[in-house]
Amino acid sequence: MNPKRVLVAFSSRSGSTAGTAEEIARVLRAAGLVVDCRAKEDVADVTPYRAVVVGSGMFVLGRASDGGGFIARHRAALRDRDVWLYSTGPIGARAGGAGETATASVARAIGARGVASFGIAELGPGADPVAALRPAGHGEIRSWAAGIAASLGAPAGPRVTGRHRCHGAVAAH
Repeated sequence: MNPKRVLVAFSSRSGSTAGTAEEIARVLRAAGLVVDCRAKEDVADVTPYRAVVVGSGMFVLGRASDGGGFIARHRAALRDRDVWLYSTGPIGARAGGAGETATASVARAIGARGVASFGIAELGPGADPVAALRPAGHGEIRSWAAGIAASLGAPAGPRVTGRHRCHGAVAAH
């Protein structure tokens, strides 16, 4: 296992999760980490990686909602790695304790180091989920990814610029 190698794996139907994966990978690379960014169905083995960042539109305990059961398929190997989860649009999906998202419940269950929900709706009683949906800003995504890089001991990288396409991604920006 290379101590600087990170996998950013994602499942994306509309392209927003892939676009978020691209942004995370860009920040991690700028911090000096070696990053592979791939669609989850293209990942056969996570053992070469020190850390894994997993993105999906939604995570639900006990279901293959993370893009075909990626977490279940790699569960044993993920136990020995630093793992972060992010989602890009669960609308009002709450689970666990008060205010906990379904993604946070899955993260807690697998022992992930961190979790983020980009584009989540903050719902109150009787709220319209579409009206409450807030888009994720690139700054929010970059800040979260910089925190991952810092957690992995990467030095602060240069300002992130340019575009890089994740393998298997059809990103809509």
